[in-house]
Amino acid sequence: MRKPALSIISLGIIAVFAFNIFLTGELLANPILKIGLNDTIRMALDTSEELKIKESQVNKSEGAYMEARAGLLPHINAESTFLYNIDYPDSMELGDYNTISGITASQVIWSFGKVMHAVDAAKKAVEASRFNKEAGKQEIIYAAKLSYYSNLLAKNALAITEKSYQNALDNKKLLGQRSYGGRSPKYEILRMDTEVAARVPTVNEARAQLGMATETLKRVIGTDSSSEIELMDDFKEYYNKLDYELLVTAMYEYEPSLKSLAKYMESAEATVKSKNASFLPTVSGFTSWDYLGAPSDSMLNGNESGSYAFAGLKVSMPIWEGGEKQAQLRQARMDKEIAILQRKQAEKDLLLALKKASLEYRQYTDNLKANIEAVMLAEESFQQTQEMFASGQVTLTDLNDAELLLTNQRLNKEMTLFNINVTLAKIEKLIAGHYDEKNTNKKS
Repeated sequence: MRKPALSIISLGIIAVFAFNIFLTGELLANPILKIGLNDTIRMALDTSEELKIKESQVNKSEGAYMEARAGLLPHINAESTFLYNIDYPDSMELGDYNTISGITASQVIWSFGKVMHAVDAAKKAVEASRFNKEAGKQEIIYAAKLSYYSNLLAKNALAITEKSYQNALDNKKLLGQRSYGGRSPKYEILRMDTEVAARVPTVNEARAQLGMATETLKRVIGTDSSSEIELMDDFKEYYNKLDYELLVTAMYEYEPSLKSLAKYMESAEATVKSKNASFLPTVSGFTSWDYLGAPSDSMLNGNESGSYAFAGLKVSMPIWEGGEKQAQLRQARMDKEIAILQRKQAEKDLLLALKKASLEYRQYTDNLKANIEAVMLAEESFQQTQEMFASGQVTLTDLNDAELLLTNQRLNKEMTLFNINVTLAKIEKLIAGHYDEKNTNKKS
């Protein structure tokens, strides 16, 4: 009998050991990622394709600037030509074959601002693209905050609904205790079972909402879909008052899309000046060195072979190009007009968004005070109702109503906290996260 017993013990040890290996492998394969709000923002920025696109656009605009700046620098070209003289007058002492090799250098001396304004326009475009990248960054930060807050709301809502389900079970237990004394009719027991069952779909829906919010958050931060996420931060209970005038000042000073549009306006203005200057003469200096020779001396009289060097000034002025420059000037003027209108439109839209967000923030922070008080009162009321129900002073309907009131007030508070933080994230995006802290020492 000892051998079978030892075999069973050995198999049990092996099974436990194998299970531990499997469990460890599962934990390693699906690690729990603990993240706070700042971690979410950092990871979202690191994995954002949109931000990489913005960076490439900045690099592209820098390339355009370097191309325009090249117009201010000397241009040096080397050229070599091999000629076969098919037919030529007898008076020209040429051989059948010739080679011409040389180097030419040219430098724009004066173009009435055509090149300088083109360079300035390209430089302003680079600055505009950098501010545009910053605007894209603020959008990603806002999206990361929104995803984090949505996940946090779903998590807290699930906890509240699970607590509501547990309260219903506790109420059922109280009802059972009363039933032992013969004070609970059958219809109350049936009603209580219905209340318990009715909370199950609510819990399941909250769990599904949390799952969807978690998957969205994983997509935002670029983590593996199989990993689990644990949120480290929670909603605060108190929030500072915000001065609207200071917010407006911060928006005009720091909002990146407004600054980007302003730079585009300056770039368009410089482009118009460059196109106007293109109607005027361009003065350039040039020098050239050439060598004329032939592959074989027997095929060329040597009088014309040798080096030639010369230098001079060149003045070029367009007379007629089929209206090309006029069309370019018209396009530049329209680009300038569009940039001005876009700047005005964006300013109005952002001011309206800031005003609405500021009013919403004030409303939600005021609501939070009432929500906190309502939750405290609902908790006290529910506890008293449970005690009174246990002693037969209130009905089952009163007990269920008290519990539902508590659950609803808790959910209302979480929704208010979510709205406050989302609205605050909007405001922070509109001011690029800048605010005068000396005016935030007052609690709302």
